[in-house]
Amino acid sequence: MSPKAVRAPLPPADAGMTTGHDERNLGRLGLISAQKTVPATLRTWSRDITLPDGRPASILCSVSEGQTVPHGLDNDVMVGLISLCFEAGLPSDGKFSTSAYRLLKACGFPTTVQYYRILEEALKRLTDAKYTIKEGWFRQGEQMWSTQMFSQIMYLAYNARSALGGGSVITVRLADPITENLRAGYIKPLDVGFYTSLSQPLVRALYRQLDARRFDEHRSDGLAPGFQVGLRDWAASLGILSQRSDKVREALSGAHQELVERDYLQDAKWSGRGMSATLEYVFADLPQTQRPELVEMMLARGVKRGMALRLTTLFPDRIPEAARRFDRYLQTAKTPIGNRGGLMVAMVTRPEDYAGLDDAGLSPAPSSTERPARPPRTRAQREQDEAQLEARNEAEVAVLSGQALLDWVLRQLSLTGVLKHLNALDRSRLGELVLHGQIDGRQLVRRALQSLSQGPAAQDEVRAELRQLLDGTWSPAVGS
Repeated sequence: MSPKAVRAPLPPADAGMTTGHDERNLGRLGLISAQKTVPATLRTWSRDITLPDGRPASILCSVSEGQTVPHGLDNDVMVGLISLCFEAGLPSDGKFSTSAYRLLKACGFPTTVQYYRILEEALKRLTDAKYTIKEGWFRQGEQMWSTQMFSQIMYLAYNARSALGGGSVITVRLADPITENLRAGYIKPLDVGFYTSLSQPLVRALYRQLDARRFDEHRSDGLAPGFQVGLRDWAASLGILSQRSDKVREALSGAHQELVERDYLQDAKWSGRGMSATLEYVFADLPQTQRPELVEMMLARGVKRGMALRLTTLFPDRIPEAARRFDRYLQTAKTPIGNRGGLMVAMVTRPEDYAGLDDAGLSPAPSSTERPARPPRTRAQREQDEAQLEARNEAEVAVLSGQALLDWVLRQLSLTGVLKHLNALDRSRLGELVLHGQIDGRQLVRRALQSLSQGPAAQDEVRAELRQLLDGTWSPAVGS
């Protein structure tokens, strides 16, 4: 690898989301070719893979006559759909609706006519392509490798007379194996803001696969310093079609350079010749957190340091509430918690699953060996820490504006259960009103939070006030 170039970091893309999740099979298997384009006649591909435990498996992809296999920007569309599936509360049947505009933003795409057309074609490919994964799909619920046959999108519908546009409502149903694993927690955090800021489909696909391997739950700190992979297997995993080693090296070298310049990789080293060469990836150190007290809060509850650092970067606003929920449950749990760290991670990454937590309604996460938690702090110390965190959070929220403010408002409304009562067009309208200052997002969140302790009638009142705002009727209680 050439010496690290001196260049200012690239600005983040104009994405509708900055944080999200990835289903771990999808991040690892590379079902969508990373190439920007593929031959129009390419309707099938197959490859053999090796599972993390060393066993062989295989993948076959095929599409209908006149269609091409998923590729390029289709990766970004799947990332956007997974993010929106979480935003919709992980519906049990995997079906949810969104506006085409919202999906474009979740993908990190510009909202131009060209990209609406790109989005429509990507959705069609993802619906048409059939995958057979033999003994290579991990089912979290059963804790086993399995054979699965599915399309990543099992159902697609949208209202468009000729082509997708900003007002189009899209309804999709993700494949059952995908949604089952999302609900079962077979996920890892994905820095969507970083992902969408990368320059090319190949760089983004490479980052997604690298990130899937970086977080290793079997290591004591949850982080892999790097790994080695054969060039032939790696090219196949990324969907690079060329069998010429010089072409593959050229494509990957540019992607490596960008990830080094963005401080994600420390180095990418080649050894050997031709397609039998080996690549060794060395990850850069994770950036030092600006919120060390949140990392300590996670460590004290059994979370491994690598995951604690990532979650503190992605979801800092969720951690104090998750810690309070965790501690309340710990005080009243009738059965021992085998995997304390896993439960804490779940409360941070899937807060909607625990928003209505009661002592009898939570099943502990699967048992695993974890290092002992640090000694608990006294009640007075915890209350002081929490008061300081709340004051800091309020100060940070006070300076938010634009898309950052909207992201925060939508996250809080999701946690309070308000967002699930809005359809796709309502959510799009809410976003426009918050961005243009016609709704005070902070006040709306305060009202929603207060209503949680005031009972169902108060919650219904907040939803009615929001409905009046979306319909154009001014409501001082929420909008002033």
